[in-house]
Amino acid sequence: MEFVGLLAPIAFVFALAALTQVGALKKEVDKLKEELQSKK
Repeated sequence: MEFVGLLAPIAFVFALAALTQVGALKKEVDKLKEELQSKK
């Protein structure tokens, strides 16, 4: 059970990194959408 407790902080860091990546990806998609709309 102690082993799971040691993994929790690592999992938390990975979760934060994943959320950051999702946020960056969303910004990129929004930017591409704007570029496509401005070309029409």
